[in-house]
Amino acid sequence: MSIFRGHQGSMIRSTLFFLGVLGLSAMACSGGGAAGPEPFVAGVPPAAAGHFKKGINLGNRLEAPNEGDWGGTVQAQDFPFIAARGFDHVRIPIRFSGHALDAAPYTIDSTFFSRVDAVLDQATAAKLAVVVDMHAYDELAADVAGQRDRFVGLWTQIAARYKDRPDTVAFELLNEPYSQLDTNWNDVLGPAVKAIRASNPRRLLIVDSVFWADPTKLAVLKLPDDANIMTAIHLYEPKLFSFQGMSWIGPEFLTTGMVFPGPPATPVTPVQAALDASWANQWFKDYNAKPAATNPSGPATVTAQLALITAYQKAQGRVVYNGEWGPQSGGAMDSRVRLVTTVREQCETAGVGWAIWEDPTNMNLFDSAAGTWVTDIIDALLPPR
Repeated sequence: MSIFRGHQGSMIRSTLFFLGVLGLSAMACSGGGAAGPEPFVAGVPPAAAGHFKKGINLGNRLEAPNEGDWGGTVQAQDFPFIAARGFDHVRIPIRFSGHALDAAPYTIDSTFFSRVDAVLDQATAAKLAVVVDMHAYDELAADVAGQRDRFVGLWTQIAARYKDRPDTVAFELLNEPYSQLDTNWNDVLGPAVKAIRASNPRRLLIVDSVFWADPTKLAVLKLPDDANIMTAIHLYEPKLFSFQGMSWIGPEFLTTGMVFPGPPATPVTPVQAALDASWANQWFKDYNAKPAATNPSGPATVTAQLALITAYQKAQGRVVYNGEWGPQSGGAMDSRVRLVTTVREQCETAGVGWAIWEDPTNMNLFDSAAGTWVTDIIDALLPPR
């Protein structure tokens, strides 16, 4: 389809996208100054998408019930430290829903809002783009009808507060829709987008697929006619390798000692919970027996995920963003590095921007106060030149 459909607006947007990639974008903000939402043109990336290519999450910090509850806080020195290593953006999970009134007008606590303000200021000062990610709103997934108005009300406030931020700030509507949202997400995201567009007509919005941002569910999304939306998935495959030993995800994941790529030198005996779950039991049978080329803990699993993304991009003309991914700390470092390299290379080939997961407990990758990185993984992400 021609990129010139939509006449001058689309031509200007296309020009600004390429200037943004070159670091020359002159757009000051995406808020109230623009005339209105731009119509979507298949195959033309959002103007601000070029800011979000190589990122890192600051997880288990502002999405904890209270900052610090889960072992991490956002530090001012994090941002220049991250920028100096070559990342272009940070994704910041934030539990807005835990700091707001339950009843209309759903007012967000002013102290918490001020804390988010400070974090955005610090990121911008370090010349990092930011994904403001509404995270941990589990009440919405459990009770869509009861929480829909509150969800829209929260975004109305967030959008109004940050309408004058530059286009390096993107809004992610909701992390990993699941449960009731698997079948209701399209009905919820529409009103939220409309509320945001009232004050931010051209802000980049990120919309996750359902079933925990699964790539298999991309085609389920029904997005408004809006040029400045990109979709998001989370590519944690192979999950039984990436989350090995992590009790919080479920007992089937407690088998450890797995490698990437499989098969292992000596067959692994999975924990009983994995044997009892038919999907996990079959996975381990294949892991122990199949060669690396077809092993479920191997590159073919990642390739299959990227194939889904590429098919969606071709069919829908939308940019896809890998907002979370990465092997947690339960696996051996050499295997983790091989998986990180595989995902990074395949995302780059497919033109998929990414933000690797990082948190102080399950996947710690840096200590800005000490000035240290987990260099094996970071060098695989951003190879030294």
